Amino acid sequence: MRRSPKSLWLFPALLLGACSPTETPVDAEPSAPDTVTQGVLHAPPAPASGNILDSTTYMGQVAVPGSVQTRFTMNPQYFSFAITVSAGSQAKLEVTHLGSSMYLDTGLFVYGPKNASGSYGTAVLAQDDESGYGQLSKLASVAFAQGGEYLVVVSTGTGAGKQFRLQVDCLSGTCNPVDPSVYATCDTARVGPFVEECMSHWNAEGVPTAEAFSRCFGADDSHAIYEGNCYAGNPFKPAWCAGGEPAWTQWMWPKCLDFYSIDYGLYSLSLSSQPLSAGLQSELAAINTACGQNTLCQGAAHGYYFAWNHAAPPSLDKAVEAVASFFQSNALYGAPLEAMSYADFAQYRLRSQFTSLAPDLLNEYSNGTENVQVGGYRYARMMWPDACMVWELDVIFFPESHRVLVFEEQYSQDC
Repeated sequence: MRRSPKSLWLFPALLLGACSPTETPVDAEPSAPDTVTQGVLHAPPAPASGNILDSTTYMGQVAVPGSVQTRFTMNPQYFSFAITVSAGSQAKLEVTHLGSSMYLDTGLFVYGPKNASGSYGTAVLAQDDESGYGQLSKLASVAFAQGGEYLVVVSTGTGAGKQFRLQVDCLSGTCNPVDPSVYATCDTARVGPFVEECMSHWNAEGVPTAEAFSRCFGADDSHAIYEGNCYAGNPFKPAWCAGGEPAWTQWMWPKCLDFYSIDYGLYSLSLSSQPLSAGLQSELAAINTACGQNTLCQGAAHGYYFAWNHAAPPSLDKAVEAVASFFQSNALYGAPLEAMSYADFAQYRLRSQFTSLAPDLLNEYSNGTENVQVGGYRYARMMWPDACMVWELDVIFFPESHRVLVFEEQYSQDC
């Protein structure tokens, strides 16, 4: 039997919330009329996947009406938010002067609705550059012919370090037919028993995990789970039954597919290069110079980012797998290293010449609270009658910061 489903991660409560009358502008600005200057509309690039979500940083659901406030950290940047609306409704979306930094230039885009495969596509339903205050964006009225989940993207090309507030208001129709929080995550307590039984059955038959997964997560399985929980007369119906089977199929079932595909390891991480700080590079260069003078050792560091838009957390083994798929290192000829905490890595595995780097390697990407883990590979080969050359590839995994730091060590030692 497999372990019980892992607990879900929730988006930080401080990011999402309803609008409040007590909010104040981030920066005091003179009460002057709006001034509009021609800017650049920074649209998220169309990804190879065909799902615009993959080109954005996903921040979760926003209620309608409701608001969200966060801060840009780089240029360019594309933050995305999901809204759920009913067919025929109209909504207003605006990056508001209240709660946004001075001189911020934004773009605003709407994509969707999300289809059965979880994609919002790349076709823009509505977009705006500077119809709001100054260079802020506003869509005065967006009509949604189809009900469902749409993706709202707020972008910038020059706003790193500046804050923005997105306000969503319903103009007509039933913009929010159900409370999004009811369908925010997969109800693993109700879905889990069915999944565990189905997967265990096929695994016992010798069916590979990927094929077993396809047999346990079809449309008939979705219907069976709904009927098993929402049948007439059930005194313990979960809240999501109230929306009916279409709502379950459209909003929660895809989240269950997403959660369990990660739970069963049926996913991969796509790593993008992430520059390292000048301070870390300088410190490493100094250590390498000293190593060359005293003993044979060499170190190198490489940073990466991976997009992650799922409720369930990613895993170290997938980070190691992703690195091994493209990295060039003699270490990959050797055996996998035992997974361990960063503290144990710094104390027991990091070569003595590099131990001074331990705090800076950790602080390069860590948010200060996440459980940083380390895995990798090690290979040793006799090069001299009494000495071996060792290649070690350490994959330092930052699960919440969505970063991977690869640290290479090459050194000689007694065989």
